[in-house]
Amino acid sequence: MMHPPFPSADPQPLQPDQDIARWDRHAASYEAVFERLTDAFAAQALDLIEPIAGAALLDLAAGAGGAALQAAARGAHVTAFDASAAMVTRISARAAGASIVAEQVDARLPLPRPDAAFDAALSCFGVVILPDPVPALRDLHRVLRPGGRIAVVTWTEPGRYELATRLWTAVERVRGAPPPPGPVPAQLRYTDPDALAALMVAGGFGAPSVTRVEAPLRADSARALAAVLDFAPGMAALLGGLGPDRAAVEEAFAAALEADQGHGPVALGAVAQIAVATRA
Repeated sequence: MMHPPFPSADPQPLQPDQDIARWDRHAASYEAVFERLTDAFAAQALDLIEPIAGAALLDLAAGAGGAALQAAARGAHVTAFDASAAMVTRISARAAGASIVAEQVDARLPLPRPDAAFDAALSCFGVVILPDPVPALRDLHRVLRPGGRIAVVTWTEPGRYELATRLWTAVERVRGAPPPPGPVPAQLRYTDPDALAALMVAGGFGAPSVTRVEAPLRADSARALAAVLDFAPGMAALLGGLGPDRAAVEEAFAAALEADQGHGPVALGAVAQIAVATRA
C-alpha cells in the first residue's frame, strides 16, 4: 500500500542530489569513490551509539550499504532503506551472509514499520538532503523504541572539504572566475552545530550531543580521482555544466593535486559532525 507523501515545507525545485531517479545512475561510482569517506564517518557514528550488538538498527538513506555492513559486522540486525532501486540492489548483493535486510523505501514517505520497531538508527549524509528532513526525523522518532539512540551525520566547516575547494580552484584557474553562486546545496543547510541540533529537536528528539569528526577521502591517484568526480548527481550536474571546459578543469584539478601529493595515493580532508540523540 502506498502512503501519501508528507507535506513538504520546502517548495523549491529539487536539487540533483534530491532527485531519486538520478541516484540509480551513480550507485557503482558512489560506492567506489565516495563511500571510502562516508564509511569513515559512519564508523565514528556507530562508535557513538554503541553498544549495538544484537540491536535492531535502521539505516535510513543507506546508499550502497557501507554503513549497514559495518553495523552488521558489529553484531546489529540491520534494516537498510534507500529510495534508489540500484542502491538497494547493491546493498543486497554485498550483504550476502550478513544480518541485513535491504528495502527500497522513500524517506519522504511514512516508514513501513510499526512504532518502536528499532533499538537504534543511523542516517549518514542521508536524511539531511531531503527537501524537508523534519517529517522523516519525526518518523524515525516513532519507529525507535524509548531509550533508542540515533546518529545523524552531516557536513560542517565546508571550507575544509578539500575535494570541493580544490575543484572550485580548478574551475577558477580554467575560467578565470569561480563557479557562479547558486542555491545552498541541501546537504550544507545544517553545517552549523546549532542548526543541526535544532533540526533534531524539530524531529521530536531532545537536545542532541554534536561531535565534530574528521576523515580523509582517499584515492589511488590524483588522476584516478579526477576521472570519477561525477560520483553523485550534484557533482555530475556541476561537471556537466562546465561544457567544453570540463576536461581542462579535471586536468587542472589532477595536476594541482599531483603537485602537492605526488603520483601515488592521495588523501583529501573533510570535516563532518554527528548528532546523537536518545528517544525519550
